[in-house]
Amino acid sequence: MRDDDDFLATFKSMGEAVAGAQGANLAQNYILHEILCDLARRSPDPEKYLSSMFERVSARADQGDVENEGHPVTVEFRWTVENLFKHAGNAVRRS
Repeated sequence: MRDDDDFLATFKSMGEAVAGAQGANLAQNYILHEILCDLARRSPDPEKYLSSMFERVSARADQGDVENEGHPVTVEFRWTVENLFKHAGNAVRRS
């Protein structure tokens, strides 16, 4: 019975940690999106600015410690960067 209680307490704690990390990640993503859109809108060519910034940020994956393209960290990094810039580009085009 004690093992079950320990497991449940650990499971609950892990769930709270994941929720906290997801909340922080979401907030940072929204903040970066707004900053990126503001910077792009101030540029003479917003599309070119976003494209150039995307290339610079994406290049960091090539220079990182995780060398394997299929590694989950690299896959998540690339997916997150692509989505951030896609959504920022859409927002800048709509404004």
